[in-house]
Amino acid sequence: MISETEKNKEIAIKFFGALSSGAETYLDFYNDDSIIWTAGDNAIGGTRTKKEIIDFAQGILAAFPNGIIFNITSITAENERVAVEVQGEAIHASGEPYNNQYHFLLRIKNGKIVELKEYMDTQLAAKILLGE
Repeated sequence: MISETEKNKEIAIKFFGALSSGAETYLDFYNDDSIIWTAGDNAIGGTRTKKEIIDFAQGILAAFPNGIIFNITSITAENERVAVEVQGEAIHASGEPYNNQYHFLLRIKNGKIVELKEYMDTQLAAKILLGE
């Protein structure tokens, strides 16, 4: 029998696969009460609900005509918490490469991501995404 920890790792892997596909199926991994927090003291950073993330994420993803590939480089899990290190690969609409490095902490309950924390190179994000 597969453990809760292993199930949650599989959910995390499938979530990043959905994000990489460019399809909106990644939204199915959240429930209506999910909280998404992104590091950074700028327009990208902050806490959002699932409803708020829908418009926000569409705007970010639209800036990458060929999508963003999220390559998992490391994954560690214990019970409902899954820590995932990710190397992103993308070309911004401006033609600039956007290869950010991320650390995500996901809390998964009953097969859904109820909390996601995203840590990344906020200076790179501000430079490419916000032109700062």
